[in-house]
Amino acid sequence: MEFVKVLLYVVEVVVCLLLGLVVMIQKPKDGGLGGSFGAGALEGALGADAGSILVKATAILGTIFLLNTIFLVKMTSVEDSVITESDPVTQTELPSAEGAE
Repeated sequence: MEFVKVLLYVVEVVVCLLLGLVVMIQKPKDGGLGGSFGAGALEGALGADAGSILVKATAILGTIFLLNTIFLVKMTSVEDSVITESDPVTQTELPSAEGAE
């Protein structure tokens, strides 16, 4: 189970970095950071459909990121919230205020 959690964390980081990269290289409608990362060169390499390819990639990566995050939350919240009967919570008494005066 620990291996699966580590694998999901690795996938989370890789998808996050790829999603950021794909969003930054998209050609903006009115300038922005896309021009500084070579958005025009990407259209030359991928053709006229470069914008639709990047939009599809953004949607796919965003979906993977969302589902992976949900799985990570479910896995970590179930493990952390389990209380066993062998380790009961006990209430400790506070010292009385009479001895302090």
